[in-house]
Amino acid sequence: MRPARDQVNEHPLSLLPSLRGIDFVCPLCRKGLDVPRHRDGYYCPSCEKIYPLHDGIPDFRVFPDPYLSFQEDYDRTEIVLAALERYELEPLLEYYWSFSDITPEVLRPKFVRSAMLGEQRARRVLHTFEDGTFKEPITARRVLEIGSGTGNFLALAMQRYDQVIGIDIAMRWLHVSRRRFIDMGLSVPPLVCCCAEYLPFPGTSFDLVVASSTLEFACDPSKMISECARVLTSRGALYLNTVNRYSLATNPYAHLWGVGLLPRAWQARYVRRRRQSSYEQIKLLSLRDLNELADKHFARKEIALPDIDSAFLAQFSQLTRLQIRLYKKVKRLPLFSALLKWIGPSWDAKFQKN
Repeated sequence: MRPARDQVNEHPLSLLPSLRGIDFVCPLCRKGLDVPRHRDGYYCPSCEKIYPLHDGIPDFRVFPDPYLSFQEDYDRTEIVLAALERYELEPLLEYYWSFSDITPEVLRPKFVRSAMLGEQRARRVLHTFEDGTFKEPITARRVLEIGSGTGNFLALAMQRYDQVIGIDIAMRWLHVSRRRFIDMGLSVPPLVCCCAEYLPFPGTSFDLVVASSTLEFACDPSKMISECARVLTSRGALYLNTVNRYSLATNPYAHLWGVGLLPRAWQARYVRRRRQSSYEQIKLLSLRDLNELADKHFARKEIALPDIDSAFLAQFSQLTRLQIRLYKKVKRLPLFSALLKWIGPSWDAKFQKN
């Protein structure tokens, strides 16, 4: 039975204030949504599906986080919410990972350190939009970040663009990111829980879509790229930063060398044996894979080698620091630059429809 429509409120009462001016569509049928009376969420009359809210954040997911079920994610989110006011971001992350039974203890400090360096990575990304990496600077008013995680990019971008929306498939990480905004004295930006393959936004909603270290976690990378193209304006751009499968550097997710050089069927078993960690959901792409994905949905593409900020060197071993310095030197040489496109650590990519 269809819920009665609320004639007074155009949005759910507990919706985050920053979301109240944003139009949503059903991620399945892409038709308009109702706000049912006495229900804290959205309702699709066509699909007869209710999309609930969780502490102000709408949940438009079609399928769950690959690491946790819907209920497990909600349970973990409650742990985050109970600690949100007690801890600043770094101790909150340490507290959160103490409950994780899928992350080995040896990797937890590395993940915390990576999250705390997130703002430096975000500055590098924003600098990339203007520093000549691409033939034309990337400009925008309305920005969508896919896989917003702990909010590092959002925290800087919301001070730069007219509208910035962050989405993530993990409800718990969206609430963790609220702590970053609190620590920085910022209001909470629009946050939406959804799948990158099923975006709950009308077509041509954004001038720029940003996906940094996200494509490799998508269940269907081709569908994700297709959805990015759908929600972009005709002159909009998709920016990607993603790790190269055939990189000769240490894998940043398993902290092991040579994972991508193995057949895909062997990779997860190798990581499980060496790190006692899950790797089944990570699918790194080769340069050929990335080009093929772009060609399906975009008319223009640029794939560049990223720079590595010297501020990151301190977190690496002496050998890795030496490799990074060598990489920074040889990538400036045309012959080696072409080779590094195939075996370098990652890429900055810009795709446009027109």
